[in-house]
Amino acid sequence: MKVLLSALTVCIIFLAHSLESKADDFWLPLFDGKTLAGWHSPFDQGNASVIDGEIVLTGDRKFFLVSDQTYKDFELKVDVFVPTGGNSGIQFRSHYRPNRLWGYQAEVDTSDRKWAGGLYEEGRRGWLVPLKDKPEAQAAFQNNQWNTYLIKAIGDRIEISVNGITTVKTRDAVTSEGFIALQHHGEKGLSYRFRNIRIREVSACQPLSLITFGSCCKQGRAQPIWNAITAKQSDLFLMLGDNIYGDSDEVDVLREKYALLGAEPGFQQLRKQTKVLATWDDHDYGLNDGGVEFVSKVGSQKAFNDFFEVPEGAGSRLHEGVYDAHVFGPVGKRTQIILLDTRFHRSPLKKWQGEKRPLTGPYIEDSDPNTTMLGSQQWTWLEEQMKVPAELRILCSSIQFLSAEHGWEYWQNMPLERQRLIDLIQQSGGRSIVLSGDRHLAEISKVSIGERGNTMDLYDITSSSLNAPSGGGNAGEANRYRSVPDHYPAVNFGSVNINWRSRNPHISLSIHDVDGQVVLSNKLRLHDIYWSK
Repeated sequence: MKVLLSALTVCIIFLAHSLESKADDFWLPLFDGKTLAGWHSPFDQGNASVIDGEIVLTGDRKFFLVSDQTYKDFELKVDVFVPTGGNSGIQFRSHYRPNRLWGYQAEVDTSDRKWAGGLYEEGRRGWLVPLKDKPEAQAAFQNNQWNTYLIKAIGDRIEISVNGITTVKTRDAVTSEGFIALQHHGEKGLSYRFRNIRIREVSACQPLSLITFGSCCKQGRAQPIWNAITAKQSDLFLMLGDNIYGDSDEVDVLREKYALLGAEPGFQQLRKQTKVLATWDDHDYGLNDGGVEFVSKVGSQKAFNDFFEVPEGAGSRLHEGVYDAHVFGPVGKRTQIILLDTRFHRSPLKKWQGEKRPLTGPYIEDSDPNTTMLGSQQWTWLEEQMKVPAELRILCSSIQFLSAEHGWEYWQNMPLERQRLIDLIQQSGGRSIVLSGDRHLAEISKVSIGERGNTMDLYDITSSSLNAPSGGGNAGEANRYRSVPDHYPAVNFGSVNINWRSRNPHISLSIHDVDGQVVLSNKLRLHDIYWSK
């Protein structure tokens, strides 16, 4: 009998209730109360000692006392006393070299701004979750007394509590493992004290075995397909854009249309049982075929984040554009989900100016090296994400990636950008599958890269629409990369099924009809999409 709660749902429930365990037997002390065994400092400056059962840090320049061991998924408890005027932090999932350290930090700050308990990234991005305008969280830390920090880092979920009050609850997938460290910020004459340092390592969540996805959902129109999607009991559902048809520069109108989707019973049931992640396309962005020129894009992004309950400190709350990334599963079975934003920074498209179009759609290729699909900031971010350890990457693009012959919106509008992403996937070792939407049809495309026995396959599986199909309006459309006999023009959703039991996992890419039956499918092995450098 199939368990009703998916592995991912069970994992989330465990995260929510893991603090309630009273079994102290599972906590491992990281400080014996007598010596600095298990700790070291990679810094030339600063002093660490043990006095009266406490670690005491002093110095006049910033330094860190670092654990000898790295930790991945855990709960960490630390009591800290920092006198007024001091500034410290508890590092986790951090890395270092001599006289430099970087990684996540639970802030310990005695200043009047009251950001103690916020999430900072030392040596890299800076503030991830500041506590500005969060009075309850700001009141958690008490000056001139011992404060108890509890840090939970499990998968891409990070939570910080100070004296029993949750100050941070967010997601971030940049670093999945690293060292614990205690900071002295360099305030001369001030001693920072730490005690009762304990850790409880947590088993990693189960890997993603079944991912479902879809795009193009017209709010207010019947949506029977949610019944088939929820019946699959997938671990994750990905919304690839046109999640509503907002088509307005009035943010309140966009919010009203999101509310219609949110009120749909089938979609409500999906959200109850399955984790949902999303990116957007033009209609939920607010402007048909829109890009960088859309005047309401900042407000639209906030409406998107609020509807999809993106937590403070997560990627889409930190930068311009809804791009984000997440990692699921233990080492050896990790799946990275990369959500791309092909709207916020995209250059205007180039239109055909003649009387008769050379292609079905109105757009032609633009090989100007200054045009961009993602924008420089998102490209830099993506290059870093492609270095994050994972056995499989799922790249979510609202528009088609491989198809190159129809002239509507797709990556081929900017062939240099398309090739740049292909090159990045190849240079990162392959292991990537692209999911796309937009077209009001479904198809699977494949290109083989390399030659002379050293090749990898790259797939783009397109699923569209959830309730507004083309109905055959794209019949006969060319796609030389199509890996199945034809496209599917009716209502549909897609799935990626990964069987991790094999050393070379089996993967099925499928398109399903409104009843959940498979209508298109490709089967492959994980090593088929690996690139050997």
